[in-house]
Amino acid sequence: MIYKSNQFYLLSTGPVSFNLNYSGGLPTLELNEYAWTKTINMIFIDAPVGAGFSYSTTQESYFMDDYKSATQTSEFMKKWLIQHPEFLENNLYIGGQSYSGIPVPMVVQHLYDNREGGGSPPLNLKLRGYVLGNPITDIHIDRNARIPFAHGFALISNRLYQSAKANCNELLRHINSEHILEPSCRVNLTRGENSTLQRSLMENPTEFLSRLGETPYYCLNEMFLLSEIWANDRDVREALHVREGTKGQWKRCNRTTLAFTKVVNSTVAYHRNLSMTGLRALIFSGDHDMIASYVGTQQWINSLNLTLDDDWRAWYTDGQVSGYTESYINGDFALTHATVKGAGHVTAAYKPKQCYAMAKRCDSLLLHAPIFGKSAEMTLLFYLTCRFLQYRGPFAKRRHPLVDSTVVSDIRRCLEDGVEFQGDLLNFRKDGSPLMNRLRLTPIYGDDETITHVIGIQFFTEANLDLGPLPGSVAKESTRSSDRLRSGFPSYPSVPSGNRNVCRGVCGILQLSDEVLSLKILSLLAPREIASIGSVCRRFYEITKNEDLWRMVCQNAWGSETTRVLEEVPGAKRLGWGRLARELTTLEASAWRKVTIGGAVEPSRCNFSACAVGSRVVLFGGEGVNMQPMNDTFVLDLNASNPEWQHVQVSSPPPGRWGHTLSCVNGSNLVVFGGCGRQGLLNDVFVLDLDAKPPAWREISGLAPPLPRSWHSSCTLDGTKLIVSGGCADSGVLLSDTFLLDLSMEKPIWREIPVAWSPPSRLGHTLSVYGGRKILMFGGLAKSGPLRFRSSDVYTMDLSEDSPCWRCVTGSGMPGAGNPAGIAPPPRLDHVAVSLPGGRILIFGGSVAGFHSASQLYLLDPTDEKPAWRILNVPGRPPRFAWGHSTCVVGGTRAIVLGGQTGEEWMLSELHELSLASSVI
Repeated sequence: MIYKSNQFYLLSTGPVSFNLNYSGGLPTLELNEYAWTKTINMIFIDAPVGAGFSYSTTQESYFMDDYKSATQTSEFMKKWLIQHPEFLENNLYIGGQSYSGIPVPMVVQHLYDNREGGGSPPLNLKLRGYVLGNPITDIHIDRNARIPFAHGFALISNRLYQSAKANCNELLRHINSEHILEPSCRVNLTRGENSTLQRSLMENPTEFLSRLGETPYYCLNEMFLLSEIWANDRDVREALHVREGTKGQWKRCNRTTLAFTKVVNSTVAYHRNLSMTGLRALIFSGDHDMIASYVGTQQWINSLNLTLDDDWRAWYTDGQVSGYTESYINGDFALTHATVKGAGHVTAAYKPKQCYAMAKRCDSLLLHAPIFGKSAEMTLLFYLTCRFLQYRGPFAKRRHPLVDSTVVSDIRRCLEDGVEFQGDLLNFRKDGSPLMNRLRLTPIYGDDETITHVIGIQFFTEANLDLGPLPGSVAKESTRSSDRLRSGFPSYPSVPSGNRNVCRGVCGILQLSDEVLSLKILSLLAPREIASIGSVCRRFYEITKNEDLWRMVCQNAWGSETTRVLEEVPGAKRLGWGRLARELTTLEASAWRKVTIGGAVEPSRCNFSACAVGSRVVLFGGEGVNMQPMNDTFVLDLNASNPEWQHVQVSSPPPGRWGHTLSCVNGSNLVVFGGCGRQGLLNDVFVLDLDAKPPAWREISGLAPPLPRSWHSSCTLDGTKLIVSGGCADSGVLLSDTFLLDLSMEKPIWREIPVAWSPPSRLGHTLSVYGGRKILMFGGLAKSGPLRFRSSDVYTMDLSEDSPCWRCVTGSGMPGAGNPAGIAPPPRLDHVAVSLPGGRILIFGGSVAGFHSASQLYLLDPTDEKPAWRILNVPGRPPRFAWGHSTCVVGGTRAIVLGGQTGEEWMLSELHELSLASSVI
């Protein structure tokens, strides 16, 4: 296990602790009877840089935040394991206490996403899970949970609890928030008093300790004080190999010289993303801790929407209740939350014996079993009996409600206490019929008085219960129906055993012709499902190799317009629909490449807009020297043998502008809307048919246009409708409206989409179309009260509904707000959003807060029941800069980023291409 916290090492889980019978001089150490290191190999890390004895050789490296610290910790772990390969075969857990609840999930996510990279030979981490004690997880949840926690312990009255008045905090001011039953100690080393106290202790320890002992209570801060004296001793530093001159005064809580910025307020999204893996998680809470109380911990765990696997029950040490626990699952993921009775914030410092017993049981997490059993084997025995016999049917996700949970708890308690159990428990056969299990479990002790075996005897009798049909039994009925249907047709001859097509003699669906199978059944499935069906039998394998079937599958899954665009991509026929579907689904062939092109875009400019028409990239307008609005048009044909920019002579061009949008409609038509021109902001619409001879811009006089604006977002729907959202109006006012213009009408009319609630007004965001008539809004510079912040919020709207409305996929305080799992993109504006076949959205580039890479790709599928962000690692040479208005998607398989930026110069003689499928050029 790798644990973030040096203080935690010294005080609770490490091999030694301080002898509190202090009489002056150097504090002495004694062996810790309940050291976790007796059971687990542990590495303790001082993080972030500047904490403990950690140091940097440059001043700049001390400027740290949550993201940087998590990345550095991850890199340290990988490098340490590369240098010590003998530990690579060990199961790896990441652990932390208190504020480590913020960086640890980030570290685990980073290690999980990169668990097979680095080193030679490759570093294959056996990452199994993570352990968090009293974790700070969500600043708002943890802080707001203090009031119901305090009310539950009678620290505030019913009246104050109901009114939730500010003076509740005043009532709690003199309560020790680390452990509410402990005294509020006067020795507080986190507020700058430590130097005086240390000097007093060193000069006259007897008098000092007698003054501390004026009130007869033990204060944990005494141990904190001893730790600073011990860690700053010259001989101790030499023994610990602390490099001379790298560290001044060692401080338990370095709040003065540590240049750390807290930028992550919540890691719930990381936990949600990790819940979709096969990892295990143990979250434990001291039930008297008010800093990160179990109330808040339960709240954010409940927000993960996991399936309850084992309900709230007691766990024991030496036959006594040590706390309570509950377990959750989500597929192969398992999370256990345990409270430690009577413990405070530094749990093991208050209840070392109970926490040691908990640590010894951690390894049974690997067995996907509850960790609070007498041994891994006995727990697994019970778990198998519990999980598989108490679940009715193969598709059941939790214990049947008629199973007596009291009996289940009694079984666990007897196993943990090492006593015999006898009782009756409701079980089920595979077909769902009920049985009564008369169960007897008897522990067998060895010579050393430890349990070596458990003998289990089960006696089953029929249970007279009418539970109705088993869920999923409809499939059996359909099989019988197909048998009756098959009886009217000649049967296939029996097939010798060993032949792959043994299903022919029993599967009625194979009585259908290949044409019916393809047109009526298989063509309606998703690409992933077709790939799976091809492995069923030889006949299905041959059918699913048909290119016509794959084309129908792609058209039904992605839409006819997307399929038509993909057909026009050079090399698509050579690649084949089957392979194209696989590569665009898995993105396994995605790669960056840099391309140098000819021609020139003169005069130079920035803030232009680009759009793709087939394989041609069109650039219009922009901001020239001295903010000169431009109105010229350039075209780059990517199918040419030597692509180069061509200036297109177009009659009746729109007024020059920048900050506008350029979109493609009806195949070869381009539409320009809004922007900033010589006379200010614009709200006009111009259309250009690029294939017309000669090409000419024409203005569309749409009735009831929206307010003039720039830096808005737009997209096209059904190839005929322009949708415009948000932007910046006069005097810098941000907008939140959404308008639609149907360009197929003879006299188009602007129509504002009426909604009961709109996302906060913003500019620099993106609109993407998915699922036919659904749109997704992401990011931008959003208004929050009087302030404006970069955003990473996601909103969706279904325009096929009678009354369309915005739905918040993520965003704090918004109606219907949730949080997609995974590592969300850092907040940004002016970014790139690429709509992929199948409805997924790819995000990269833009103006990103902090030091994050703008070329990092993030993927979100809003059609999922639980949308989850995923980082897409793509080989090749990504661009250093990528802006939404200078990027376009060609043929649904390539994202083209025009040039780079060096200071104020735009390099349009080069482009970067993100290819989503291979061999399409």
